[in-house]
Amino acid sequence: MKTSRWIQSISILILLVLSGCDQPTHLAPLPREAVVLAFGDSLTYGTGVNSENSYPSLLGTLIGREVINAGIPGETTRQGLARLPGVMSQYNPDLVILIEGGNDFLRRLPRKETRENLHRMVELIKSGGAQVILVAVPEPNLLLSSADLYEELARE
Repeated sequence: MKTSRWIQSISILILLVLSGCDQPTHLAPLPREAVVLAFGDSLTYGTGVNSENSYPSLLGTLIGREVINAGIPGETTRQGLARLPGVMSQYNPDLVILIEGGNDFLRRLPRKETRENLHRMVELIKSGGAQVILVAVPEPNLLLSSADLYEELARE
């Protein structure tokens, strides 16, 4: 059973990462002592799996670096934006994997606000000296496709 959950967690991570691969991403190599911050909602937290099967825990094992799980189930982009500065100063990460927006979609919050909050989070991460990977979250509909706002943010 544990192997099955591990495979599910890895599969979800791969799908999330590949969903944002429309455009080439150029990241600087991370030093061995680099800190990676996984910031987001329940997808990051690992709701439904034990902590060692959350994607941040598995990613840390795979890349051999410290990966901080800063996921909060149910968090909206507004809440994430308010929380991010404190988390950034606490951990001083080299790379931030940002997965936010799903709860905004589920609560039908204004897209403009979601986009602006994500934009401000990306800018805050960059201004803190960290690289950022913004992972697109699927919209709740029949075909799981990411919201256009993620592609717009990627182009910026």
